[in-house]
Amino acid sequence: MQIHITGRHLEITDDIRTYVEKRAKKIESIFNRIDDLQVVMELEKNRYFAEVNLTTRRSTFHVQAETHDVFSSLDDVMDKIEERIRRHKERLKDRRHRLSRRDVATQFSGDGEEAPVELDTEGLSDPSMSFFSAPEKFAPKPMTVEEAVMQLRTSGDLLLLFLNAQTNQVNLVYEEDGGEYGWVEPQFA
Repeated sequence: MQIHITGRHLEITDDIRTYVEKRAKKIESIFNRIDDLQVVMELEKNRYFAEVNLTTRRSTFHVQAETHDVFSSLDDVMDKIEERIRRHKERLKDRRHRLSRRDVATQFSGDGEEAPVELDTEGLSDPSMSFFSAPEKFAPKPMTVEEAVMQLRTSGDLLLLFLNAQTNQVNLVYEEDGGEYGWVEPQFA
């Protein structure tokens, strides 16, 4: 981590520099992916302004504080940046613990009961088209195409949506009129 300390109308003393470096080490212990830390101290009419810009690989944090004392303004700004880093780290941790696609699909697949499909038929060119209710079934565990065909044969359904074990993509197998089976695999560009 690179630390840059700048003073405007204020001389940066060794005490200020060591204090900032000490607090920077604490921040780095919380979040070790910090590339650059810029601290700008400014004196204006007996008011000390502290500004911190912290840069990581994927994000940038900016915090400001203002008090009547140099070290209290540094404390305020460093406390604020630590809090921002902690919240950012928590958000990253929450993203990692979200459910996988397979778990989400399992939750939404329900218990296999039929769910009626209701569509608005207004504005269709052929209002005599009939709509049907289809069972929502999804195999939560990955399987090969052969296993999916076996599952389709035993279930008696006309089609089966499954997670392909080889490609980790959602595929579809279906039974054609002649007793043959078809297989649909999406191709993403």
